[in-house]
Amino acid sequence: MLNFAPTEEQEEIRSLAHSLAEEQLRPQGREAERAARVPTDLLRTLAQTGLTAPFPEEFGGSGSLEAITYALIAEELGFGDGAIAMHVIGSLMGPVTVLLAGNEQQRREYLPPFCDERSSYTHAGSLAFAERTGGYTVDEISTSVRREGDALVVNGSKRDVIHGAQSSPRVVLARLEGSSDLDGLCAFLLPDETPGVQITPDTNKLGLIAAPSAAYALEGARISPDCLLGESGSAGVIRAATLYQILRAAVACGTARAGLEYAADYARQRIAFGRPIVSYQGIAFLFAEMAMKLDAARLYLWRAATDWDKQAELTTLVKEAEAAQYQAIKMAKAATIDTIQILGGAGFIQDHPAEMWMRNAAAMD
Repeated sequence: MLNFAPTEEQEEIRSLAHSLAEEQLRPQGREAERAARVPTDLLRTLAQTGLTAPFPEEFGGSGSLEAITYALIAEELGFGDGAIAMHVIGSLMGPVTVLLAGNEQQRREYLPPFCDERSSYTHAGSLAFAERTGGYTVDEISTSVRREGDALVVNGSKRDVIHGAQSSPRVVLARLEGSSDLDGLCAFLLPDETPGVQITPDTNKLGLIAAPSAAYALEGARISPDCLLGESGSAGVIRAATLYQILRAAVACGTARAGLEYAADYARQRIAFGRPIVSYQGIAFLFAEMAMKLDAARLYLWRAATDWDKQAELTTLVKEAEAAQYQAIKMAKAATIDTIQILGGAGFIQDHPAEMWMRNAAAMD
């Protein structure tokens, strides 16, 4: 039987991430949304902890990458503020994809800037995953790559690319033209000012406003074969895609947990007809359902993360990561809506963070 109990070291890491979430992320979440960016001092603080450097020590990072450890970190960051959490995770996924799928030269070029605790917070990477017409699943990736002479020609579109407007490395997931399975999945670096690429920053976003994003339109974009990260269908590319799904699921679980705990505190203090509303059956049932679905989604998440660390068979890993992501985001949307229902009219005013959490959860789809 699988044992998902964190190790002593993982518990210490989670405790550190939780402290940062409560003391730094939660208090600054609303201001980060208003400014549409994360305060520099907060990014510097996160960098100094080493929590945002999942790279080998040879590049200056904090050590080997473990999905279960970073799922624990991502959930705590999501508990603090989902948008700030996605700002951090979205930035890391570009260099993480280089780590998992790139060659030695690419790693030495792109990873060291993200490992220096004094300056790493000034750097941002990006990973373009979702299509304009699809979601965050591997099957829905339709951006195509074909070889044409001494170049690769790319056609397709991407949406909600966190840090997509200004980032390095800028990584794009695509598939070889004519392929439809995992063997055709590939990733490539998108250089600045590539002909045939239009990058449009997202404006008037519903949620995740503190995580700036952009949309890509690639029409006959020509890139060098040297921009490819590994071969098509390589395990590194697929593991990068599934890790992003796992970490997005973790942030969603953290957002749902924030809503559950905030609503519970409110319901214990809100008095109606002479007693706290938490004592009424209708409210109690909502809490029970929220807690049950959160535990179920977290189990999906931990199973996928554990299998990622064990380097499970790729088709199995894809199914588990996508199931965890789907269940976690679906649950987070429902839980944050229920949070607003419990708060009543107070849930719709910005004195409480519930409406922001609901918009952040909805924007993760």
